[in-house]
This record gives sequence, C-alpha cells and structure tokens, in this order.
Amino acid sequence: MTSFGYDILGFGVSGSGPVTLTSETAINSQSNRQEVTTSNFILGNGTLIIPEDFWVWSDTQGTAGLIVDTPNATIENYGKIIGRGGNGYNAGGSRDGSEAISITATGVTIINHSGAYIAGGGGAGGQAQNGGSGGGAGGGIGGGDEIGGAGGILNASGANGTGADGSASGGGAGGGGCVVTTFGRTGGGGGGRILPGSGGAGFGTGGSGGSAGNAGGNGSGNANGGGGGWGANGGAAAQPQLGVGLGGKGIEANSNSFTLTNNGTIYGAQS
Repeated sequence: MTSFGYDILGFGVSGSGPVTLTSETAINSQSNRQEVTTSNFILGNGTLIIPEDFWVWSDTQGTAGLIVDTPNATIENYGKIIGRGGNGYNAGGSRDGSEAISITATGVTIINHSGAYIAGGGGAGGQAQNGGSGGGAGGGIGGGDEIGGAGGILNASGANGTGADGSASGGGAGGGGCVVTTFGRTGGGGGGRILPGSGGAGFGTGGSGGSAGNAGGNGSGNANGGGGGWGANGGAAAQPQLGVGLGGKGIEANSNSFTLTNNGTIYGAQS
C-alpha cells in the first residue's frame, strides 16, 4: 500500500493525483505504450495523462488503443491515441479498423489538447478477383494472392506489396490497391502509422490509399480499393465486390455518457 492508493505493475495507481504514462521500449525512437487499460494506472476519479509525442496504440484487431474502464476518470491527451487498421483480403484477420478509445465506465471526461490526435484505424480496401487491396491506416496489412505489404511501425509508412505482376505502394495512412491481373500475382500496400499521413499510390487502376481521415480510393473497373485513412472506410472495388473494411471510431462509448473537450484532431466517429 502507498499513501495514495496502491501500485500495479510498478506504476502508481491513485484516486487523487494524476498519473503520467511512461514509455515501454521505444519503437522507431517513439515513446509509446501498447493497448493501455486505465485501471492498471488510476483508480476512480483519477486522471491519466498521455504526454506530448507519446503513442498509445493497438496492434490487436478489435482492441482499442486505450480502454477507459475507470469510473469518473479524466483522460488528458497531449499525444497520439490510435486504433489498428484493417487487413486486406487474403491477409487474414478483420478488414475493419478498431477504435482508438473504448469507454466501458461511466462519467468519463476526455480532453484532447491542441496538437494531439485520437484516430481510429482505417478499413481495408474492397477486393476484386485476382489482386490485392490496400491495408487501412494503423498498420493494416495489404492483401493479395501474393504478398501484401506489411503495416507500418510507429511514425512510419506501410511497406509496398510484392508480386510478379506488380504491387501497390504502402501509405503513411491507407495503403494502395492493385489492378486485377490474369494470375493475381499482385500485392496491396500496407497501411502506415503516420499522423496525419498520406495515402499510398495504387498500382494500375487500383485505388489509392486514403490520406489522413479520408476514405480509400475506389478501384477503376474491377480493380481493388485502397485502404482507408484514419477512421475512414476503405475504397470499393467494382464487381465482384468482397467487402470494404469499415473505419474504426475515434471514441466508442459503448452506451456510456462521456464529456469531450477537443482542441486537437479526432479521426473517426465519436459515439
């Protein structure tokens, strides 16, 4: 026990004084902590501070970067809170982006300060036959019958796809999609983790990846769509269409009331 409450995993957990997140091992020289749950750091009525130039992020599909499970908590964000992007077709996993923040307690207050970001993951691009769609912003993997591009690490673009018939470019936000080829030997671009981020170029008539909070570009003809930018849907393919990925919410309230003061940038719905 301490005079303030108790310690979990070596971090002070307090119902009164604010707690500032400290970094796990730096990634690409970026201070960060993956998939934060507030009850590991604060008690009810406590304040959790995400400092400037600090990333709270998810690399697990369907899991938010920040889960607020502490009643009457206050979150002060000076940094970046992001969800995971959707994977392109044939890359496995979900095509949808995950939310940046998931609220599972009542009475929560979120203050997003100037220069800070809250960003849901982008959805993957729609898939036509024989080709690769783009991965969504937030590290979504590019699709394809051959190898799609890997998702980007923190503050980096996704990788370009690989394929004997051509490949699309990875994006700082959404990855690009590929044209359909006879043998399907194309790979979509991976989604990046740059904020706000530019979209990767499509290959042939494939759609480009979405920049910032914009949807991915549609494929022309029956080419594949580009991955969505932060919090945005992927671009569509024409026929045959296999599922555009949906953008993740910036804030998922799960029917809990919350108070938001936003002087920064939020990508994705807040509800």
